[in-house]
Amino acid sequence: MIVLILMTASSCSNHHSFSVLDNEDYNEANGFNRADSIISDVGDTRDHQRTLHVIDSLEQAGELSLVKIIFYRTITYNLLGQYRTSLRLYSQLATIDVKSLTTQVDFESYIYAYNNYVRVLCDMRRYDRALREANNADRKLKAAGYDGFTDHHDIAQIIGECQLYLGQKDLAAKSFQKSLKGVHTRLTKHHAPLDYRECQKTMNAIVKVYLQTGLYNEATPWIQVQDSLYDAANVHPQRDSVFIDEMKADINYSKALLARALGHNDDAERAFAAYQTTHLAKQLGSIINSNEYLMKAHRYEEAARNYQLLDKFLLDAGYKADFENFGRYMIPKYRSNILAGHRDSALYVATVVAEYFDTALVRQRRIDADLLTTFYDTEGKERQIAEQRAELSQQRLLTVAILLIVFIIFFLVYTLQRRRAFKKLDATNRQLILANERAEESSRLKTKFIQQISHEVRTPLNVLSGFSQILAAPDIKVHSDELKNISEKIMENSERITQLIDKMLDLNQANSNMEIECNDTVCPADIARQAINSSGILQAEHLKLLLQWIPQVETSVFVTNQKSAVKALAMLLDNAAKFTHPRMFKNDSVSNNKQRVTISISVTQDHVAFAVEDTGIGIPPEEAENIFNEFVKLDEYSDGAGIGLSIARSLIRQIGGDINLDTYYTPGARFVITLPRRTRK
Repeated sequence: MIVLILMTASSCSNHHSFSVLDNEDYNEANGFNRADSIISDVGDTRDHQRTLHVIDSLEQAGELSLVKIIFYRTITYNLLGQYRTSLRLYSQLATIDVKSLTTQVDFESYIYAYNNYVRVLCDMRRYDRALREANNADRKLKAAGYDGFTDHHDIAQIIGECQLYLGQKDLAAKSFQKSLKGVHTRLTKHHAPLDYRECQKTMNAIVKVYLQTGLYNEATPWIQVQDSLYDAANVHPQRDSVFIDEMKADINYSKALLARALGHNDDAERAFAAYQTTHLAKQLGSIINSNEYLMKAHRYEEAARNYQLLDKFLLDAGYKADFENFGRYMIPKYRSNILAGHRDSALYVATVVAEYFDTALVRQRRIDADLLTTFYDTEGKERQIAEQRAELSQQRLLTVAILLIVFIIFFLVYTLQRRRAFKKLDATNRQLILANERAEESSRLKTKFIQQISHEVRTPLNVLSGFSQILAAPDIKVHSDELKNISEKIMENSERITQLIDKMLDLNQANSNMEIECNDTVCPADIARQAINSSGILQAEHLKLLLQWIPQVETSVFVTNQKSAVKALAMLLDNAAKFTHPRMFKNDSVSNNKQRVTISISVTQDHVAFAVEDTGIGIPPEEAENIFNEFVKLDEYSDGAGIGLSIARSLIRQIGGDINLDTYYTPGARFVITLPRRTRK
């Protein structure tokens, strides 16, 4: 099985010094030896633990090169689902000199291992690092005489996926076209059923990423490419029924999701029905994954029925109780049961989440520690510091020698040289001290981040656990009104966890410091209305919301990024509602004692300004900039992770504007968003 994967990788190679060989051509002449044959035989048994033991034994016997060890072990760990263990092994690829690879099998092992490395990084949403590693591999391979790593259709697809998630839409489109070109190149040279299946999988991956990013029109041409690949594979002389079934399932499921997103519900149902006729759709993993469509189609009863198989799926797949699987499987299962009216099942899901929260928290901390060690390469940085110190010592010796010679010749020159040397040394020391301070600050922020997230997740989960215990107690009778209130609280706290995860994704995007495209022509008043609806401030009964703007605002338009502007303004409204507490009142009416939040909009020739002011607790002037830093909370007992204002300012700055606190406003807090008033050219 492993050798088959290796042969597939070989079929995509374009190295000018190595000819692409058929399967039977892999022999001792190109590096396929007895050790490879043994691992192949053991791998076919699918006993992955035994495979690892065999690899260890062959390594100790000195029969495997380092690149083969990395290749075989990472494939086996991936088959076991231990992707983070593979990630630590992939980092060793950086120590391999590509020019030292002498056999074709070693060379193909290196290429395929790097291919999987980039894919794992992409799946973990480390898009910037995935792009960097792909470019590093491409540079190293080109230096060794290989010129096609990023031309592989699967690698080009991964690069495009990373670029799209990083907001580089045009670059992503070019990468996807490069992937399509790679498909044509592969099928020109190789026509086996496996080649059609692998190429179709790559095209389907492009469709999925366009669907996930909401670019539905861009997905349509790639489905058409899949249809042509399916037609060619279906009339192939060596037609493979398993591949045909898998291709039909992938294509029709993507068509169903796309049609549903475009509002073509009848087409969506026909495509989903075609998908369900395949053998692949009847497999356990496919049944669980098909709930994505069922939930979008409001077929909650079917989704809830499918989720009855979730425990078996998680057990068979070896998935652990962690936050990622809570968000991917448990929360959707809870929602499907709630929406289907299965409140007992929903309560059971909430109980399971509460029971396993501590286990997931410990595992997440351990995973974070592993990732930090891998991504930041602590050993590599220590080695770099040691090299800098050695270089600094050499500079000192050289400086002393020069000073001694110059002292003998001219005393004044000696004095000048010594002064320059000390200045250079002092600058270097200041840089090292600054780097150390930055490292300590980074460590402090990471610690505070984990504490904040632990608090923000534990609070709603404690609520879920508490209500679960109440409902599960046999001696407690719950009135229907109380049961409704409990259900609302469970939904509210589940949504709170989801919103926290969304904020983490927003924080990651905001920290990318990339410029967001501004192509939306919008009215300032529309941005305010959308932000009001999005923030939920209208549901705050203790607040009175006032809108202030001149009629010109209703007719003015400007060009910006509507999504970012609405999200930032909504965060300011949410912040105002959170820190504007209800007034105490006795004899007056409720309306006269409501706190006030005011949105005002002003338009000039060059700028559009949104001001959000409240009558809340206010912010000291000396904290005017500090509050925009990540994880800063002036009130440690308030809700939230302290990242809302940081995200809002980052989003506004990425579209060319800014957010500031008006320190002259004293009745509460007043934030002002200023955006450039662009016009479409």
